[in-house]
Amino acid sequence: MTQHVHPARPATEPPTFAAGAVARRLGLPVSTLRSWNNRYGMGPSGHQRGRHRRYTESDIAALIVMQRLIAQGSAPSAAARAAQGRRPQNVNLDGDLVDRLVDAAHRLDTHSMITMISLALNVHGVSETWQHLCVPALNHVHGPISGRSDCVDVEHLLSWSITTGLHQVVTAVAGTPVAMLACTAGEHHSLPLEALNAALAERGVPAVMLGADMPDPALADAVGRVQPRVVVLWSHMPATASPAALRAARPAAAAEGAVVLAAGRGWAGTNLPHDVVHVTALDPAIDRIEVELRGD
Repeated sequence: MTQHVHPARPATEPPTFAAGAVARRLGLPVSTLRSWNNRYGMGPSGHQRGRHRRYTESDIAALIVMQRLIAQGSAPSAAARAAQGRRPQNVNLDGDLVDRLVDAAHRLDTHSMITMISLALNVHGVSETWQHLCVPALNHVHGPISGRSDCVDVEHLLSWSITTGLHQVVTAVAGTPVAMLACTAGEHHSLPLEALNAALAERGVPAVMLGADMPDPALADAVGRVQPRVVVLWSHMPATASPAALRAARPAAAAEGAVVLAAGRGWAGTNLPHDVVHVTALDPAIDRIEVELRGD
């Protein structure tokens, strides 16, 4: 995925884009853009008769929302209405936005945090927002400030705001789950799995999110019942990189021809079975899952 960051311009001259550039960015034919404009009013918001159609970042963000909702099973007309209601302002993924998010976190300003995160997700999608806004902000709030020994409250509220933003912007995909996401037993750091779950939903991949601290027997039972094609086991720290979790998932997964991904830095240095794949970041995890789903 490509980061779309534009240089600062005067407020009276926001960056605009021709239909061809927008079509390439969304991976759609130009004819589809014309159809959405004619049928559902999903065109340039400031278009004037007799002039070339130029899309703003806000227009593109609304189209991205519509595209995601259609991929998730919504009718185009319903997706257009929902997208118009969630049309955001322009937003750039840059250091200034990270600083403003961190500042809002230290002020415990939940509303501002969720607003910034949701706008970024609408414009740039899950992967870019996670890598260039959420992760840098989380890294910044780890250190002490103003003589305090820690910022646990700030980090927890920022994590909660990121999760809330992901849930608001990206909804689960209908259909039989093809991926199952779970933290190992004792692992409570589930935010990266939330990002992966949202990124898969964004791509129209049905998944089931089991979340934090999944006991090994429950994991084995869930894999056996759902029969996903990919099982992702997240471990943030070596202490939770449990071989027992792999043993719980692998027999059930192997019986169904599924692959197990050991995700997270906690697995680094672990002697993983030859058929378990280690991934440490969001995009490689998405890429590997898509490879498995294609059967490459």
